[in-house]
Amino acid sequence: MGNNKIYFKNLDSIRFIAALLVYLEHGISPSYQYLPIKNTFWEKLLNIIRNDAADVSVFFVLSGFLITFLLINEHELNSKIALQNFYIRRALRSWPLYFAVLLFSFLIYPLIASLMEINIQHASNIFYHLTFLSNFDVLHLFENNLGITNPMPQNITWSISVEEQFYLFWPLIFVFLPKRFWLSVILISVLGSMVFRIIYYNDTWILYFHTFAVGLNLAIGALMAYLITKSSRINSFFENCGTYSHLLLFLLLFCFLFWSKTLFAFKYGDAVSTLFISSSIALIIAAQALTKSDSRLNMQHLKFANKWGKYTYGIYVLHPIVLILMSLLVPLSPFATNNFVFTFSFGVIGFILTLFFSKLSYKYFESRFLVLKKRFTTVETHP
Repeated sequence: MGNNKIYFKNLDSIRFIAALLVYLEHGISPSYQYLPIKNTFWEKLLNIIRNDAADVSVFFVLSGFLITFLLINEHELNSKIALQNFYIRRALRSWPLYFAVLLFSFLIYPLIASLMEINIQHASNIFYHLTFLSNFDVLHLFENNLGITNPMPQNITWSISVEEQFYLFWPLIFVFLPKRFWLSVILISVLGSMVFRIIYYNDTWILYFHTFAVGLNLAIGALMAYLITKSSRINSFFENCGTYSHLLLFLLLFCFLFWSKTLFAFKYGDAVSTLFISSSIALIIAAQALTKSDSRLNMQHLKFANKWGKYTYGIYVLHPIVLILMSLLVPLSPFATNNFVFTFSFGVIGFILTLFFSKLSYKYFESRFLVLKKRFTTVETHP
């Protein structure tokens, strides 16, 4: 029987770490060019930490896992899924800040740049962003070498759009199909995305931005959720994961990332590697979410990450705005220089400001919609 109160450990910590790694790529990694580490172990290690594709994959796998688990649990609890309430919940959580970012990107930022007499090339198509198809707009920009001249704030919405597309279609499986078909559809989704990735194995941007390509991460997260809800043995395995099990899972993911160019050095390597990386992420998420053991690698011990995890959405979508506003002020600073200390300090200050504004956003903006969201919640995760 389902339970309308579900406690998932460590999801906030996982979200925060993923958002932190994305920020390291955008805000801190520009300083790496000034370090004498070229072609060394440290350069390779830093490249793993700044692996933007893997970092965003964490969010996708986590979304697929959590949404599928909640849908299945709601169906078991009520023998049905309130589809309208599901859509309202997702809109109240994602849309307000999403559209606020678009308002800044397409109206406020160009106005500020104009007042400062800064010429920007705004090649984005706002229609794609307003209809949650921004990943296809960003794909077009990068395929045509326009992405680098485009301001980053609206580009960050590509992954939000992919998730919104997932939220639109995924619950229909659990509403209109009998339970005996659920696993088959999830497996077909995994297989279909893999086939798509193999077909476009040589197109980096399609593999990175296209819904059918990154949908593999969401489907793998969904598969993990299905398995732990339907198999008591699998559920029990993750509940009993201790320090050594957690360590092995972290090492598994590290190995796939660190030696990816060696392990997947074949024709379809870039297309196939995501299957292994995302599966490793799914295993870590399940182990961290369900563990009942006193593991030393339990992410609950990461107090700062636990505390700031609820602000992750703001951290993720607001950090480009913080960075781009800071970049407008840099030329005005007498301390602006092209060296490691200044560039690294720029990134650190940007992160502190991002935390500050994400907290403000959550407290005074997002929380107003989250209060309304609770009215439409059937099954919820809670501490």
